[in-house]
Amino acid sequence: MQRFPSLHTSSPAARSRRSRIWTAHAAVAVLAIAAAACGGDDAGSVAAPEAEAAVETPTILVTTGIWADIVSNVACGGLADIETIIPVGGDPHGYEPSLQDRARMENAALVVANGLELEEGLEDTLESVEESGTPVFHLAEGMETIPFSFEGGHHAEDDGEEGHGDEEDEDEEAEEGHGDEDEEASEEAEEEGHHDEDDEEEEAAEEAEEEGHHDEDDEDEGAEEEDHGDEEEGHGSGGDPHVWFDPNRVSGALANLAHVLTGDVGLDPAAVEACLTSYQAELEAVDADVAAKVEQLPAASRKLVTNHEALGYFADRYGFELIGTVIPTPASMAQASPAGLEELAEIIEHEGIKAIFAETLHSVDDVEALADRVGDVDVVTLYTGSLGPPGSGAETYVDFMRTNADLIVDALG
Repeated sequence: MQRFPSLHTSSPAARSRRSRIWTAHAAVAVLAIAAAACGGDDAGSVAAPEAEAAVETPTILVTTGIWADIVSNVACGGLADIETIIPVGGDPHGYEPSLQDRARMENAALVVANGLELEEGLEDTLESVEESGTPVFHLAEGMETIPFSFEGGHHAEDDGEEGHGDEEDEDEEAEEGHGDEDEEASEEAEEEGHHDEDDEEEEAAEEAEEEGHHDEDDEDEGAEEEDHGDEEEGHGSGGDPHVWFDPNRVSGALANLAHVLTGDVGLDPAAVEACLTSYQAELEAVDADVAAKVEQLPAASRKLVTNHEALGYFADRYGFELIGTVIPTPASMAQASPAGLEELAEIIEHEGIKAIFAETLHSVDDVEALADRVGDVDVVTLYTGSLGPPGSGAETYVDFMRTNADLIVDALG
């Protein structure tokens, strides 16, 4: 009888073929799994940049290096990238922005300025950038400010004489006003005697007619005038802008800055609060150091003659008297006059001033000419509207304050 191969058995050759097929299928399966896994990695690599973009560090632009250093201490530890608009050694009064500056401001998360018309050449750009949607925060405009002591190189006592004259003028005006009041009272009494019912009816009709003419246009006009008045009152109306020369005032303004950093920029409130607390302690320490340094000077020696009136807050905080300035206006871009320098020379001789303080931002020619005219007086250069370059001892705001205090006290001591 013929025998057939069993369906459940295979020859060695068949088993070899099936083994090769199974091996091929297994290889295909492994490749498919690997491809799927690679596809998952690709999806992750695409999503990663999106996650990184979501936590991108914001950029904050600050007009001066002094304020940039202060802002970096409130947004410390890399919470934000802090960049400066006006370079080291640049005068904030006269800096004119470039197109690149404008583009940087528009792309920033926040722009921080001093305000109070310090950055005269930047004001139009700052207003335009703010209108385009970039928040702009004016630090000094939230502070308690002081007026300029005087304009021009004259002695501070001149202001007292002018003030006394003003009082006499006011008394005269008051007397004239009293006479006017008596005359007006008589006229009003006479006019009231002529009022009768017909006049009252006429006035009522006129009032009704005027009320009828009040409309939405009048209301809009009134709102515009009110807004314009608020704008004028809020910007550039606060006196001396050199507020950074008082670290106590700076410290008091930083809570407002912290609020803007968390509210407008979105920085972590707890981190900003920790930075703020630490930096305010540092400012308190430098304020105490400067005060202790100044205590070494007799009160009679605490008299300042400066290039322009930038040290008003320093004088106010630490008990100095501003005697005069070389530049005859608060703005540092003005020019000294020969007559003003001669007047100032006489004041310096009369007061026994030991030093005239120039600035790193400006030429010392006029100051040196004044010193030559007086004789036996030193010219000492201070850092005023800008931090110093590396190695200057004024690279940070805290160092800036200590270095200037040392220079002033050493020169007058």
